[in-house]
Amino acid sequence: MNRTVKIKLENNNDLVNTIKEYSKIKQQICDLGLKKSSFNKNKLHKWTYKKLKKQYPNMPTGILQTARDVASEILKRTKLKKKINGKEYSSMRLDKRNLRVDMLHNKISISSIVGRKKLTFIDNPMTIRYKDCSAIAGTLCFRNNQLYLNVVLEKDNPPKINLGGIKVEDIIGIDRGINNIVVMSNNQFFHSNHLKDVKGKYQYLKKVLQNKGTKSAIRKLQKISRKETRFVSDTNHCLSKAIANSDFKVFSIEALNIKTKKKNGKRFNKKLGGWSYKQFETFLDYKLEALGKILVKVNPKHTSQMCSKCNHIEKANRKGSIFKCVNCGFELHSDLNASRNIANLGKSEISRLQVNQPIVVPQGNYKITNSLVIN
Repeated sequence: MNRTVKIKLENNNDLVNTIKEYSKIKQQICDLGLKKSSFNKNKLHKWTYKKLKKQYPNMPTGILQTARDVASEILKRTKLKKKINGKEYSSMRLDKRNLRVDMLHNKISISSIVGRKKLTFIDNPMTIRYKDCSAIAGTLCFRNNQLYLNVVLEKDNPPKINLGGIKVEDIIGIDRGINNIVVMSNNQFFHSNHLKDVKGKYQYLKKVLQNKGTKSAIRKLQKISRKETRFVSDTNHCLSKAIANSDFKVFSIEALNIKTKKKNGKRFNKKLGGWSYKQFETFLDYKLEALGKILVKVNPKHTSQMCSKCNHIEKANRKGSIFKCVNCGFELHSDLNASRNIANLGKSEISRLQVNQPIVVPQGNYKITNSLVIN
């Protein structure tokens, strides 16, 4: 598994100047790629490498190549339809050729326009947590007159829980929604009232600033958007951490792929667009991976319309937040009923995986004939 750790560095003029030159190089490659309508890395390399090597002789070759790769990705992402206006100090991508990090002894070595720069850093809670990891990549940033290194660390995955030892009570279903961020099949609700209140304030402020349209309003709008993004990420981190650290071993969720539609209405689509269900799933996935627990994704079809008691499926079963089965009369909160259906589907999936476990060859003398193991 990979983890990204942010390390604060002492300001170094050589590294800052390297970032500045890197940003100019990336911008030149972007401009040429846009002019020639190509984001192909081989073509960009052919067109720019020798020229840039003469123009910036002190720039390490590895960093020059990563600038080309980043420029290619930007051009591909914008589909060659938008002029790229790069920053004076953009994030500089680093790989194993130009970055060495010794987490155990707090030492860093980075390539620069004046050779290798060797630095030390002060531990923070995240660096202490990942002392036994090895660095595979990173990005060097200069923001608000401060140098930061976002280093990507690699660590072996912990052994996953044995499927054979999983019991029914070890599996829990998770239903994600708009009114309730998460509802779990053990009757636990995570409401979205606070999230909606804060996001509503940000939406109102953004609307006011968009109507003004001045340069200062645009700067303020960007600042508010970043604050909103950080708030939502923090909420999803706290929520996924609380769920991952629970006593359950298998977590079953729906494999959602939601797209807004015209028939839903503008108001509903706005709510749906501001719902960060995928981010929550990503956070939960990697937190469970670190604990050796299992995330199971099930088909979301009819989970809201099916009765968790008799399995009868009918659209009339659900009316808003109330679920009442027209077949057996079972009544429950609609989101809780959906989470129980998701849990049942997860149990079926785990049972299937247990049956389809690979054959383990016993130790001792054996031979294989027609895929059968014979002692």
